[in-house]
Amino acid sequence: MTMPDERTRALLWAGGFLIELARDNRLPLDIRRHAVVIARHFPTIEDVSALALFRYSSGPAIGLALPDEVPFWAKDCRYGPLSHSTRLAWPTG
Repeated sequence: MTMPDERTRALLWAGGFLIELARDNRLPLDIRRHAVVIARHFPTIEDVSALALFRYSSGPAIGLALPDEVPFWAKDCRYGPLSHSTRLAWPTG
């Protein structure tokens, strides 16, 4: 069974991984472009935080923990988490 902190960590790691893929010039151009397209629609750290707040409401639980409640996720995000302020340039070469 996946716990809320594990779900949050996975989303944050995946967002950070998309940034790494998009910026890695060793990868083929089509892979880097695909990472940019996915990142534009992937939940950011702010989105994850907002979704995690639902578990404290009277509504149905989303099953996410707040990022501040998840230890050690940041050490594996080389460029940090995907955030609203993340700007990934369209790979050209």
